Amino acid sequence: MGRAWHGDVLRADCRIANGVTVTDEAGGHSSMWFRVTEDGKWMWVPGIRIRQDQVRCSTLPNCPD
Repeated sequence: MGRAWHGDVLRADCRIANGVTVTDEAGGHSSMWFRVTEDGKWMWVPGIRIRQDQVRCSTLPNCPD
């Protein structure tokens, strides 16, 4: 399993637009998830951890089932 830290540059290849909703420590919610890679390892990052301007402008395709 990969691990990402604040400020890491990640590359996403697809997204899930209506996944499990998560809430962050500040009370923000997101049900969007991004499949990303870091150092050759795949992981899922919830949309609440992605800058909101990047989430709104995302043109990534939906991930395959």
